[in-house]
Amino acid sequence: MLRKEVIGDATLFLGDCMEVLPTLGKVDAVITDPPYGVGLVKKTSDFRGSRHFDGGESLRASVVYDDSPDAIDELIRSVMPLILSNASRAVVFCGAAMMWSYPKPVSVGCVFTPNGAGLCSWGFQCMHPILFYGKDIYLQDGKGSRPNSFRTEQPNKEVIDHPCPKPLPWMEWAVNRASRHSERILDPFLGSGTTGVACMNLGRAFIGIEREPKYFDIACRRIEQAYKQRPLFEAAPQAKPEQLEIDA
Repeated sequence: MLRKEVIGDATLFLGDCMEVLPTLGKVDAVITDPPYGVGLVKKTSDFRGSRHFDGGESLRASVVYDDSPDAIDELIRSVMPLILSNASRAVVFCGAAMMWSYPKPVSVGCVFTPNGAGLCSWGFQCMHPILFYGKDIYLQDGKGSRPNSFRTEQPNKEVIDHPCPKPLPWMEWAVNRASRHSERILDPFLGSGTTGVACMNLGRAFIGIEREPKYFDIACRRIEQAYKQRPLFEAAPQAKPEQLEIDA
């Protein structure tokens, strides 16, 4: 571990997740967006960066990690056992190219983007797979079934110097879908910190790990800003009303 930052309910580690994960205790959920193994090099799209707004020229961020399929396949096979042993449940935005490298999930959902978000060997890629591990909290809590997927046509409106930042609404959906208020969330591939921002917005504790100092600094700034903008007094979960018997 090279550095540790604590920002409110968020604890952020600059270091290799393979080294940091064994030092952590249990968390309630892992919500993460690992590298996709697509050889990403200075590429942006409406859902990855700024092309929708400025032609992409000002923010074609340099990729500072090996995004080759072989490298990411090895990473996944090494990290996923640690992730699943640390958490009660996990939501992984895995990318279509590498989804078969992951351990078998209990459910597969997706983000459906009908207008497409990049090209694949069969045309426009319109489905971003989501892998689910562990038990559904809504079913556990007796709240009934919820969708395991969602549709969006909204591009990423944030201007972030990162090759593949996730839109904040995606990660807020995942945090709400896979965790309860005040639970602790882990993202071992912190990147630009979008999962951490979602946790700050939604009242979850957060642990993030990122090995690249450039992206770690971006994540720290974004999470600190989100933490400062939270309401001073967060509403506590309301207790269910109870009917009391009145003695005659």
